[in-house]
Amino acid sequence: MRWCAGRRALLAGAGATALLAACGSEPASSGAAAAPATSAPPAESTAPAPAASLASTAEIPVGGGEVVGDVLIVQPVAGTFKAYNAACPHKGVKVTAPKDGVATCPAHNSTFAIADGARMSGPATTGLKEIAIKVDAGRITQA
Repeated sequence: MRWCAGRRALLAGAGATALLAACGSEPASSGAAAAPATSAPPAESTAPAPAASLASTAEIPVGGGEVVGDVLIVQPVAGTFKAYNAACPHKGVKVTAPKDGVATCPAHNSTFAIADGARMSGPATTGLKEIAIKVDAGRITQA
């Protein structure tokens, strides 16, 4: 019987060693939590973010314009580009793309000259607010 007790202890010890060895060699993807990766914070950039392009000059017709988001971009005469807040000062409805040099509010028919944004007619009491833009290499951006 002595041998049986010794044999049991030996097998139990060998089994525990094998079990521990197997546990120690498990891949990290088996559910074990991986140590969080640490990294340095990104370096701050001192350069200003580039202005988003509103349109290309080729997209804006002479004597007309286009509404891009909340901006009305116009070309009253060839080579001259201007931009206005597209919201009508009367109730805030966006004006339509201008035709023949005039932008119109579809809600109450206020009209505005694209040359300077001035109110021409309708219930609006003021003209469109001008927005500063830059034209560079055929692209129009907000200044």
